[in-house]
Amino acid sequence: ALDATVSPLEPESRPLERARGCVLAEAVRADGDLPAADISAMDGYALRRDDLNGDEPLPVAQEVPAGAAAEPLPAGAAARIFTGAALPAGADTVVPQELAERLDDGRVRLEALERGAHVRRRGELFAAGSVLADVGEAVTAQLTALLAAGGGARVRVFRPPTVALLVTGREVVDPARRPGPGQIRNTNGPMFAALVRGAGCPVACEESVGDEAPALRRALEGCLARADVVITSGGVSVGDYDLVPQVVAELEGEVIFHGVAIKPGKPVLAARCGERWLLGLPGNPLASLVGWRLFGLPMVRRLGGATDPFGAPFRLPLVGDARRARRRTEVRMGRWVRGADGLGVEVLEWKGSHDLTAAARAETLVRIEAGDTVSEGTPVACYPLEECW
Repeated sequence: ALDATVSPLEPESRPLERARGCVLAEAVRADGDLPAADISAMDGYALRRDDLNGDEPLPVAQEVPAGAAAEPLPAGAAARIFTGAALPAGADTVVPQELAERLDDGRVRLEALERGAHVRRRGELFAAGSVLADVGEAVTAQLTALLAAGGGARVRVFRPPTVALLVTGREVVDPARRPGPGQIRNTNGPMFAALVRGAGCPVACEESVGDEAPALRRALEGCLARADVVITSGGVSVGDYDLVPQVVAELEGEVIFHGVAIKPGKPVLAARCGERWLLGLPGNPLASLVGWRLFGLPMVRRLGGATDPFGAPFRLPLVGDARRARRRTEVRMGRWVRGADGLGVEVLEWKGSHDLTAAARAETLVRIEAGDTVSEGTPVACYPLEECW
């Protein structure tokens, strides 16, 4: 439902150094050849291959360091050259210095190699006008190097969504405070701030509010005014104090879905409020983490231009005891296991969807479909948690 409903935000121009993690909204073409000339791949001597005549030494006509403009190479001569330097006009081969003998009279005796040896040809990586990266490609750190080489100092990317975080519940207090009777520290707020920033999205605000409908409405309206996406924590189930669905209805939000057949995380709510998006997640930390990874992360990825925001899970063999899902699909915390047979995954023991110790050690989510029993060695679906992959 989300993939069919959510579409990318408007494009913007960014300096290349600020584009990592963004998705290209426009193809990037090279403004020149790379290499821009025939380049030496070694420290050694450049020459015409036809000038090598047995053991006859050649005079050294010039020295060409990287970045220098070389003079044309006279017939019957060699040029001392260094890695990355452009070959002099007329030269077609480089003999590495390890295969050269410099004589007392300044001449050099060179081992015969094939024509074109140790030469990086002009345009062998890309030619002027060629597409270096196309629409829909994510800008990785290594792609920035290629785009920089082709002159892409600025690129057009889909704007990453800004995200507002709203934690609900009168029992939730700031992590710096010692909780009183009936209170708990705010753990979801810091976790979501880290997850959102890790996904490349700016955090517009981090708010908390109690369980009163008027206060929740004011807080939600404020968040919607400041961000493309609002992620709420708590208040989305069917209890007397679960007021997020009620307030969304009051704001005339369009509910995309409310409730999914997974455990934990059943009461996830996704809605559109005008041009903004809301994702309501459960209050239990592991349930909210599952909701973020399966629904929140794909939502912000799609808004940011990703063409396949959900992506297929990895399938790795289960390590350890057999696992069973009953009436609902179960999503558990997992950890990679590296053994002699390769990479596998084990399901971490937990005490329930409140178990922060299990979440803290998790490297992936492990999905077991409803009604399935998986034994050791059976491939299971894994959804890596980005910070750990």
